[in-house]
Amino acid sequence: MSLPTLKEKWTKPPASTVQAGIQTTAAIVVALATVFAVIVQSKDNPKFAGALVVLALAVVGWAFGSRVIASLQTRRVRVARDSAARTEYKELLRFARRFAQFTNTGDRTNIRPIIFSLCGNNAEKCAELCPPDYMRDLFPLFVQHLETRQSENESQFLLAAHELYGLVASYNRYYVTEPFERMRMKRWAIPNSSPVPELGTWIASLPLGHQESAGREIEDSRERWVRFLDDMKQWLERVNESFGASLPVWFERPHKL
Repeated sequence: MSLPTLKEKWTKPPASTVQAGIQTTAAIVVALATVFAVIVQSKDNPKFAGALVVLALAVVGWAFGSRVIASLQTRRVRVARDSAARTEYKELLRFARRFAQFTNTGDRTNIRPIIFSLCGNNAEKCAELCPPDYMRDLFPLFVQHLETRQSENESQFLLAAHELYGLVASYNRYYVTEPFERMRMKRWAIPNSSPVPELGTWIASLPLGHQESAGREIEDSRERWVRFLDDMKQWLERVNESFGASLPVWFERPHKL
């Protein structure tokens, strides 16, 4: 069963519930009128009174039966949506594991490890571009939580997807876009430029023999990160469309140096 179909079905139960309520009210009115008629007709025409009683019971049964059917329909759709959410949860896990690769400080192809290495593994110099690496300790716990406590229903799935978006957006801001903005600023001393050092971009402040390779490494990492952002944005949009949700989908894209 496709998720858009589930979305369409989910819009029907509220109307059915309202209709069932109207039917129940009408049934009660009919039943009261029938009881009154039975009281009036019971002595003069007992057969007619009996027929009215049967009619009243049929009307009440029809009304409450409609409510039961509407309730069962709502439950069936909810079960189907929860099942679809559990299936989509696998995709959420896949994105979480992809993101974990970017937070791995041991991966030399990631942006922060590249910067740290180019700063001579000097934490103070690296801090001029990037904040302390809190994701290294935080995100593995988040992935472990996702792997051991899978969402059981739609609400839990959407909450987990929103939490993952928040972590990715935070990482994108503090460890990618803002460091890139700082690297583009002409505030870094260019070595051996003159007795009074000129100021240029961060790449220009590196030793001349390292500038080209550093720029290439950073750009390769940026392109890999942007592809991940694009893929996740597309997935979040699909989740919103499928479940009628309103998860945030916007990520600021880091520009080339």
